[in-house]
Amino acid sequence: MQSLKAPLRLFRSPLSQRIILGMFVSLVAIEAILLVPSVQRRRVELLDQMEEVSTGKVRWIVTTYPAAEGEELVQHLQQLQSDPMLQNILGGAVYDAQGRRVGEFGEAPAMTLIDAQQQRRQLVTTAVGRRYDIAWSTTAIGEGMLPDLTSNHWLVLRHDADGTQRALLFYILRIAGLVLLIAAFITLVMMVLLGRQLITPILTLRRDLALAGESVTSDQAPPEFASLHHSRQDELGEVIATFQQMYGQINQAIGDRKQAEAELRHHNQAMQQYIEQVNKITAAAAAVDEGSFQPASLDVVAARTDQLGQLARMFQLMAASVAQRENQLKQQLLELTIEIDQAKLAQQVAQITESSYFQEIQAEVAKYQADEFWRS
Repeated sequence: MQSLKAPLRLFRSPLSQRIILGMFVSLVAIEAILLVPSVQRRRVELLDQMEEVSTGKVRWIVTTYPAAEGEELVQHLQQLQSDPMLQNILGGAVYDAQGRRVGEFGEAPAMTLIDAQQQRRQLVTTAVGRRYDIAWSTTAIGEGMLPDLTSNHWLVLRHDADGTQRALLFYILRIAGLVLLIAAFITLVMMVLLGRQLITPILTLRRDLALAGESVTSDQAPPEFASLHHSRQDELGEVIATFQQMYGQINQAIGDRKQAEAELRHHNQAMQQYIEQVNKITAAAAAVDEGSFQPASLDVVAARTDQLGQLARMFQLMAASVAQRENQLKQQLLELTIEIDQAKLAQQVAQITESSYFQEIQAEVAKYQADEFWRS
């Protein structure tokens, strides 16, 4: 079943159909061109055969009856109609040396003496069919006879040429049938050869092109192409090699595009990460301003080896330095505040102790303490 599908597939192929039709028509046209002269030759052959048979009988009459003239010749010619080989003779006429028609029988020929002297043969078409008139001179056709222009007669026989037309038609039909058989056989043989050498590789290449398109669009691995198994040293082999080269270039271009896309994605990710880390530094600056900065928030950025990492490390150092100085300033402020408070306290104590009221109290306290001592 599979062996029958391949030829059917070849005949269904538009290219194979064009090749078959073109080859078949070309063969038929060539044979038709050759058939035209062949038909003409066959027509001449058929007429020559008719003339050859009639000529033999007329020569026999002239040779057998050399003294026959006028009506006697007409009677001898009329007897030819009874010959089975000369049934196509429909009539005849006899002309004497002066050009007078001395007798006729059957269907009278249309050929005159002048026509007979000029061409001897005349194929005419009448209302009842095609007729072939043939003329002979008794002095020219007689064997072993000396030319005697005074006794020279012209014999004209009319033949039925419809039989030659039928024979010619059958000949044309036979030749046409033979031509068709030869054209069909040659076309079939050439189709088998072209199927193996051209159509099958083209169909295989078409399937490979479809597989290549599917593999490219679906991003699949390169398939195994069947057309590459056809090792050819012709134009089709060059097409297959070009297809293989083109597919390799497409795969290379797709690989380069994928690599470029991967690099672009990596670059975008790096850029996004860079922007995020720049935002972290910006947020860290705002946190420093608010006093909520945590140095550890910039450890990831500071681990970079580029200028952004250097900036993050410098920012951490600067923030640490600022925090340290701020702490020092707070400590100094605290110490200064304590010293100021102690100085104020000493001044207030001095003011109290130096006041007259304090002196009076101190004197009374001392007096009171003395009285208590003496009492004890």
